[in-house]
Amino acid sequence: MTAEFQAAHASGENWAAVASELADQLQKQPLSERALAFLYVTESLAGDLGSILTFLRSRLSLEHWVGTVGIGVCGSGRAYFGVPAASVMIAPIDPDDFHIFEPLKTDADLDNPQLQAAIDRLQPIFGLVHGDPGAPESLATLSELARLGSTYLVGGIASGERGAPQIADKVVKGGLSGVLFAGKTAVQVGISQACTPIGPVHRVTEGREGIISTIDDQPALDIFRAELDGDGSEHSLASGRYHVALMVPGSDTGDFVVRNLMGVDPHNNLIAMSNDVQVGDTIRFVRRDGLAAEQDLRRMLADVQNRLPGKPRGALYCSCVARGPHLFGTESREMMIIREEIGDLPLTGFYGSGEVCNDRFYGYTGVLTLFV
Repeated sequence: MTAEFQAAHASGENWAAVASELADQLQKQPLSERALAFLYVTESLAGDLGSILTFLRSRLSLEHWVGTVGIGVCGSGRAYFGVPAASVMIAPIDPDDFHIFEPLKTDADLDNPQLQAAIDRLQPIFGLVHGDPGAPESLATLSELARLGSTYLVGGIASGERGAPQIADKVVKGGLSGVLFAGKTAVQVGISQACTPIGPVHRVTEGREGIISTIDDQPALDIFRAELDGDGSEHSLASGRYHVALMVPGSDTGDFVVRNLMGVDPHNNLIAMSNDVQVGDTIRFVRRDGLAAEQDLRRMLADVQNRLPGKPRGALYCSCVARGPHLFGTESREMMIIREEIGDLPLTGFYGSGEVCNDRFYGYTGVLTLFV
């Protein structure tokens, strides 16, 4: 009989109350002795992460842990923001079938005999990573790590004003840490962009360093205004609803990476975005609002389910701090939609400062991983 995934989430007055409640929930049923545990805590518990880890490791007799800190954490049908809270999932995966690695801070750290030996042994096609927003230079290791193991990566960047520690069998800081899974680990991954395209794909014909001058050889701002359904007022342009999406080269699904629209220059017809841009890049404009977010989330969930070979055993969800109540209206609405569509299954995750899917960083997205 295949061991089951188990999950718990809780809030409380302090770390001890939260950790005790998690342990009580998880010990209602026998736990797999050989497993991997995922632990996410809200920012008010960031300084207590080591204490929580020590307590849960002792109570649950589980050695291997990964996780980090988020503005919010989530479980099946529930999310927590602004309170001490934590979420845990126990995955009955044999330690021989995964490798936990401590933070990679530069590409030189990838030249690690232990890491390379694990990649050779596991032949990983899937991995989970957590990053430190305070060490942006280390995030450049993401694409190289994905290439090194031909590995599809998911995860997110920690968030919180009180620091962003990670867990890689112990509390660590800085860099990109995580876990690589043996090739036989079966998952399905979906990404929800929370944005709806408002026009066709264009080509940047003049622009650099985040400033777009012309699109399709026409003034950039004129193109943008024309796609706003007649609402090209300064108020509308500055509303925060509209963004620039960089198309992902080689994608056969029209995938794009959303970046903030930083401002417009009506005198010179320029657009500024929060990402470098080069002549020849393909872009499109998108709208982000609650309706678009819910529609796209349900679309993604239906697509993932259509690809499932059977009932999922557990789930990881890494979402953006700009989603949650900011986009869906209430604290737990996003997680309730997921439960409505895929059922009440063991789930854990967090709201971070950026999301990882495959070999790149996204914003405003929700990345769902289903273990099957």
